Amino acid sequence: MKTFIIYDLDSKMPVAVGEQVSAETARYCASATTGIFYANLLAEEIALEKRFRYDLHAREKHQTN
Repeated sequence: MKTFIIYDLDSKMPVAVGEQVSAETARYCASATTGIFYANLLAEEIALEKRFRYDLHAREKHQTN
């Protein structure tokens, strides 16, 4: 599963965040939930876990120096 932020292309605002197997599925599910036509939605994949691990490692490294 991947994490996606779904944006409404008309308002350019995020309308949903969630986990799905693909961007297309994320757009479809957000469309069903929000009532916004799926073609007006953009799904952007985000990787929270990797960034969080990197930030922790950088913080630990900075504290030891």
